[in-house]
Amino acid sequence: MRKVYLGLALTALVVSSSVFAENHHMDSKACMKIVDACKKAGYERKESGDKRFWQDCMKPVMMGKTVKDVNVDSDTIKQCRSDKISELQKKVTELKNVPSDKSSK
Repeated sequence: MRKVYLGLALTALVVSSSVFAENHHMDSKACMKIVDACKKAGYERKESGDKRFWQDCMKPVMMGKTVKDVNVDSDTIKQCRSDKISELQKKVTELKNVPSDKSSK
């Protein structure tokens, strides 16, 4: 059962990358600071080009790594990460509470 929950959590994490990359209107105030810093450094919200927004900027910053020309204080990063974890936990809870259709098995 634990493997199922882990699988759901990982799936939610992968799917959530689109939240970082496209749905900035849903981002918290802390995450918007990171978004703005990435944009100022030349990263764009599209997957093509030399500076991919999620892979080259948001994700490394969220993981505590240094990204050239992106300056965000550690408290903002921690708050954004916490906000995103809470958001993902809500999504996982929603997935857990979806009744399974036993007739389709």
